[in-house]
Amino acid sequence: MADLYASYSELAAAETEGVDYERRSVPVAGATWCSIAIHGGGIEGGSGELARAVGAGLMSHYEFAGLKTSGNGDLHVTSTNFDEPQCEGIVHTARRCLSFHGYTGTPGVAETAIGGLDTDLVARVTTQLQAAGVTVIDAPSEIAGDNPDNICNETTHAAGVQLELSRAQREAFFPGGDLSRAMRDSGQRTEAFDTYAAAVRAAFVSRGLVSLGSSNVSRYCLLPSSGADVDLVASVSTDALATGGGHFLALAARCLDGSNSYLARIEFSTSQAVILTLRKRVDGSESFLAQHTTGLTHAVDRRFWIRFQVTGSTLRAKAWQDGTSEPGSWQLETTDTDLTAAGSVGMRSILSVTNSNTLPVVAAWDDFDDRTSQRQRITVVRSVNGITKSHPAGEAARLDDQNYVTL
Repeated sequence: MADLYASYSELAAAETEGVDYERRSVPVAGATWCSIAIHGGGIEGGSGELARAVGAGLMSHYEFAGLKTSGNGDLHVTSTNFDEPQCEGIVHTARRCLSFHGYTGTPGVAETAIGGLDTDLVARVTTQLQAAGVTVIDAPSEIAGDNPDNICNETTHAAGVQLELSRAQREAFFPGGDLSRAMRDSGQRTEAFDTYAAAVRAAFVSRGLVSLGSSNVSRYCLLPSSGADVDLVASVSTDALATGGGHFLALAARCLDGSNSYLARIEFSTSQAVILTLRKRVDGSESFLAQHTTGLTHAVDRRFWIRFQVTGSTLRAKAWQDGTSEPGSWQLETTDTDLTAAGSVGMRSILSVTNSNTLPVVAAWDDFDDRTSQRQRITVVRSVNGITKSHPAGEAARLDDQNYVTL
């Protein structure tokens, strides 16, 4: 059946906010992901509650919720037409979006139909849900979420994930299978709800927030590497424009300690230029190897990607703005033979000795990954509590805000 309203503006002109529906938005400072439910409340019961639980504290959250005692289906605006401005404001500034929905499905069959244009995240969410015992299927064409105009795909990467939960799956989230507003508003949830939300949250790649409270002091976030040859990538932003002196953010390879490493560094300069350099630190002395002025412009919370490859004596690097395509060729390439041992990999954050920003400046790292083709088992040392964790071969090594070593 066709929607009663072709857009949010049509709906808002005919329905009363606070009586027939409500909008809930919870921005999370620095968040690059969002969790949304545009058919929450009584429209597709359970979708809004799940989106809130998944996003809590990690992602900016949005919910459009039907409040009517009956007839909430009239408030359904299809995903390709959903143009509510608060939701658009959250999604359009996010790099990744999880959009939660409900569909009827086969009576008694609890399953999730997953789709969307963010194929990498679709795969990660699917893996986590299946590991938690959730039945996941490829979404059929009518709910596949693969239209570029679907709100979930209107991120800075023009891609998102749409999760369609069957009625039986959503009923499993509440005691007695009760999807009524009274039950949903009571706060009662089943173990199935908690398991599902935790599985989706497990697909989230945490941001590493590095507080730079003084100039000319390095902060490292490091993981031991099983090999000397690496192919690293990560994204980073800062929460201020550089004043007095630059912000220096670098991927590090063959890092033996704070005095010995190779670096692919981007500088956010006082003129808002983004400058890429290859550098090395040997016995505490840092030297310049190569430089590329990217032509990009730094802005507060604007994210930039760095890729750094070290193979034998060859060092290569490239940088690009988030939401644009990775350059096809390397922007910098040079050779050096001073450091040959594997050491550690990770990130280094530091402010110029002349920096005059109001402190702290916060560097937000995300999506750290080692793309080296033949990955071996590595061990992550959590310096805060001494716990170690092993990652199997083939799994991307990702940092969260607990996995750090400060040198």
